[in-house]
Amino acid sequence: MSNRTKEMLAETPISDAVDLYDKLAPRYDKLHHRWLRHAGGEAQAALEGLVRALATPNSKFLDAGCGTGNLARALIAEGMPPNLMTLLDPSAAMLARCADIPVPKIQGRLESLPFENGTFDLVTCAWVLETVPDPYLALTELCRVVRAGGALCLAFCADEPARGLADSLMRQALLFRGTGRFMSRSRLMQAIERFENFEVRAVPSHGPASTLLARRSGAATQRLGSRA
Repeated sequence: MSNRTKEMLAETPISDAVDLYDKLAPRYDKLHHRWLRHAGGEAQAALEGLVRALATPNSKFLDAGCGTGNLARALIAEGMPPNLMTLLDPSAAMLARCADIPVPKIQGRLESLPFENGTFDLVTCAWVLETVPDPYLALTELCRVVRAGGALCLAFCADEPARGLADSLMRQALLFRGTGRFMSRSRLMQAIERFENFEVRAVPSHGPASTLLARRSGAATQRLGSRA
C-alpha cells in the first residue's frame, strides 16, 4: 500500500488513548449507550446483523477492541460457542469488565495483533479503528488475521453529515474527550480494497457512523504483514 493511502487514513493525528479508556472503563457503558442512542445506533445494529448472518457454529471469532464485552455476551446468549471466541482490547480496565465472559481474553493492540495470518473466520472491530494513532497499521493487522473465505466487520465514527442537533452534540463530545476521530468511509473502503483478495461494501446507515463488511476470497491466506 502506498504512503498516500496510509496518510489518507490518518489525516487527523490522535494521541494514544489507552490510558484514557482505562479511566473511562467504569462509566464507558453509559457513555457508549448515549452515543448509540443518539448517533451510532444504526451502524451498531448493522454490524450485529452482519455477525449474526455470517457466524456459524464453527466460526473462529475475534472481537478486536472488545471494550466491556457487550457484543460477546449477546452472541454467547444466542448460542455462539465461547470456545471459538477470542476477545482483545488494549485497555486492561476494559478487559477486567469482561471477567464474567468464559472466553480467552488478551490485552493487545490492534496495530500488533498476536495471532498468525488467517487465524479467524470472522473479525469484528467496533468503535476502535478511529481511536488508534495508526489506523492504517491497525487495518493491515485486522485484514491479516482474516482467513480466506472469512470476513471483517467494522463499525466506526464516520465523517458523514449529522442528522440534527443530537448527532452534532455527540460529535463534539467525542472530539472534546479526545477519544477518537471521524474517518472517511470512502477512503477506508478504498484502503481495504487495495489489500489482495478483499472486497468491501458499506451497509447503509445515517449520521456520523458507518458499518463496512470486508470479505476475503481465495483458497489460501495471502501474506499481509510480517508474521508468518
